[in-house]
Amino acid sequence: MKRQLLFVVSAFCIFASGYAQSSLWSKVSEDKIRMYEKTERASQPQKFELFSLDLAALKTKLQTAPLRDNSNGNSNVVISFPNPQGNLDSYRIFESPVMDAALAAKYPGIKSYIGKGIEDPTATINFTVTLFGLHTMTLSAKTGTSYIDTYTKDLNNYIVYSRDGLTTNRTFSCMIEDDHEQVSGKMIQDASLALASDGKYRVFRLAMACTIEYAAYHVNAAGLSTGTLAQKKAAVLAAMNVTMNRVNGLYERDMAMHMNLVANNDLIIFIDSDNFTNDNANTLINESQTVIDANIGLSNYDIGHTVSTGGGGLAQLNSPCTNNKARGITGSPAPVGDPYDIDYVAHEMGHQFGATHTFNGIGGNCTTSTRSNATAVEPGSGNTIMGYAGICPGVDVQNNSDAHFHAVSIAQMQTFVNGAGSCAVTTNNGNAAPVVNAGADYTIPYGTAFILKGSATDTAGESLTYCWEQTDTQISTQPPVATATTGPNFRSFPPSSNPNRYMPRFQDVLAGNLVPTWEVVPNAARTMNFALTVRDNKTPNGGQTNRDNMVVTFANTGPFRITSPSTADVSWTQGSSQTVTWDVAGTTANGINTANVNILLSTDDGATFTTLVANTPNDGSQVITVPNVASPKCRIMVEAVGNIFYALSKNIAIGYTISTTCNTYTANPNTTIAAQNPIAWQILGQVNVPDNVTISDLNLAVNISHTKINDLYIGLLKPGATTVGEIRIVYQQGCSALTTSNMVTTFDDAGVALACAGIGANNTYKPLNSLDVFNGQSSAGNWRLVIADVAAANNGTLNSFGVNICSRTETLGSESFGLQDFNIYPNPNNGNFKIEFNSNSNNDIKVVLHDIRGREIFNKSYQNSGLFNQDIQLNQVQSGIYIVSVLDGERKEVRKIVVE
Repeated sequence: MKRQLLFVVSAFCIFASGYAQSSLWSKVSEDKIRMYEKTERASQPQKFELFSLDLAALKTKLQTAPLRDNSNGNSNVVISFPNPQGNLDSYRIFESPVMDAALAAKYPGIKSYIGKGIEDPTATINFTVTLFGLHTMTLSAKTGTSYIDTYTKDLNNYIVYSRDGLTTNRTFSCMIEDDHEQVSGKMIQDASLALASDGKYRVFRLAMACTIEYAAYHVNAAGLSTGTLAQKKAAVLAAMNVTMNRVNGLYERDMAMHMNLVANNDLIIFIDSDNFTNDNANTLINESQTVIDANIGLSNYDIGHTVSTGGGGLAQLNSPCTNNKARGITGSPAPVGDPYDIDYVAHEMGHQFGATHTFNGIGGNCTTSTRSNATAVEPGSGNTIMGYAGICPGVDVQNNSDAHFHAVSIAQMQTFVNGAGSCAVTTNNGNAAPVVNAGADYTIPYGTAFILKGSATDTAGESLTYCWEQTDTQISTQPPVATATTGPNFRSFPPSSNPNRYMPRFQDVLAGNLVPTWEVVPNAARTMNFALTVRDNKTPNGGQTNRDNMVVTFANTGPFRITSPSTADVSWTQGSSQTVTWDVAGTTANGINTANVNILLSTDDGATFTTLVANTPNDGSQVITVPNVASPKCRIMVEAVGNIFYALSKNIAIGYTISTTCNTYTANPNTTIAAQNPIAWQILGQVNVPDNVTISDLNLAVNISHTKINDLYIGLLKPGATTVGEIRIVYQQGCSALTTSNMVTTFDDAGVALACAGIGANNTYKPLNSLDVFNGQSSAGNWRLVIADVAAANNGTLNSFGVNICSRTETLGSESFGLQDFNIYPNPNNGNFKIEFNSNSNNDIKVVLHDIRGREIFNKSYQNSGLFNQDIQLNQVQSGIYIVSVLDGERKEVRKIVVE
């Protein structure tokens, strides 16, 4: 009893503490804080939430947070922070200094922390509290990577946003010193490559210098241009603290590595003069080594890095712990925020720790001289930290990197710190790496969707996350093509709590697309190599990772596909027999040898599946009985038994009929496209859609005359949209080799990958960003086409554009086969209603109810007395629409009721 009481009291205290934190935060609107001066941002999220914060109260609560090194993983300090959805999440907080203890004592107003998620155990929050206010980074398998930054200069208001919603105009470039192709090639071939963490937590001494230009940026941002030298150095050190807190968050999770600024790091923060060449990377990298050695001493730090506002990035591979340990630099005109911290600084330090570039494509800054052929494992620009996301027009996977390292990068860095880079202070963190199983190797048909299935165990019971990635390095056409027999076809995605990965993503398979731009299923015989990296997300003293590899061989046969039903929105009647057919495509032989399949049904548009027929012969045909459900969004799946491939049908309506109506709305603005400096979006045309329907599909057609199409950004704004972040970009400098051309193109999610040679020939291509975000929204209002022209030397005209909008009508069938004098009343009702009819059979009467998602909530049989008169009582049922099916032998009635 005592133990139970203690648990209840403890739980209540945690709840009460978490509830109290909500008083720190209050939601605010843009209108209410419009009068306050905004903090300068280098990148703007498309969607965000705004909160006010009681910063003083937060600082008070943080005073009792234990130091991570002395905590044994325990903390009683629980604080809530808002997420991009506008809700509060609770974390157990530890102080996590980014500075040596002597430096931290000298600058007590600069603090850094780490927190472990309570509601979401996969979540870790890294945050700083400085004279710049609060800055956070949260890594989560459930909600992705998100940030909180100051929004107004009074430090009272904060912007909360997701990383995947960021937009930025990046111009960064990076080079590597050393023969990186030879080094990485050796690592990839080396059987002793470190794939698993070793249970150690490594702390490196970091000497971070800055140019006076970098210092001026942050001094001015802090409003300290007339401040003392000590105040100015504190401002610069606070900015470095924010950056390294976020960088450390990544290195700790992926490799249990941490970097602390050395005790006298303020000696290399230069305010009035320096010995640096701010805008010349090749010169600055040499000066970095000289200046840091002269001020800090070669033996007094493990890794050095200099930050500037120009010159891009340059780093020497495998340099920490050597005489070249300070040969790493990062320069950006706006050295602040997520793209700078993650895409730039974490990237350049990755080079220093031995990681090379991972992109495979060529375009923009992705060149043959910047590509590392032996680690070119990511399609296009790549999207992990060692890729080049957002700076390679024509092959950009996305605008910014995702906040994780590729499996190949982790292996390179772990190999280095276990060998030549082993000068860190190491401690055993009592945390063993997960045991990972990527499963067996498989042979499957080409042109067919498949699922990579893995598993892992962890002795400490940590919250594991999984990341499947392709590891083929051969140089190949990018964006990937289905006929490629070598090279990467599949992009990386951030770690997930699901050990399985659908290839391509299931949402694309649902849309009938097996070749989305960066996840292209092969249509030819070939072999693909995959790695499953598992992270245990241990907080606060460093996570452990492990990896296992597997191989998928695509046989010279395929595709395996469902051939009946062959069209979308076919209607099936409950209880009817239907024949499902599929193209076996040689899968019973050819090394695939799949003798049996399972037939599955989804009644919720693919969210869940139930088995209709298990382990039936893979002979291409199976009769199934349609269950007694009603749903307009059903799918049949035929999946291999003992293998990983499957086929999915087009949409089926059970108990419904579907009709689709499409209309095109066109405008002919004939407006001039003018370049602007700085680059800005211009609304060049709008078309009014008078019909108010729910969009099921939207396509965009454009007709543009221009002397250089590659200068253009093209986007669509929906009715009512008011911010730049709401622009849906369909084209973004996507044809670098195209100097003179017109654009007569339709952008359709069901189109093929952009082919620049046909961009003026009225072809249909996939947009850069999917247009399915408009599905489910209202069509009525003014749709606006926006264009940005990046070069004044060229010009053009928007001749016309149009939106094609489709809507679906789902009609519930009301079937009657002789149920005489059928009546159901009252309708609407409160969950209690009466069913009446006359029966001429001796069959029992069955009454079945399903909710609108197809879930059965009531099923009962009644004795037939000829006159059926029965009260139905649904206990504690939620309000909504329900489907009532009444069966009298082979006869039935299906009706819709509304419970209020």
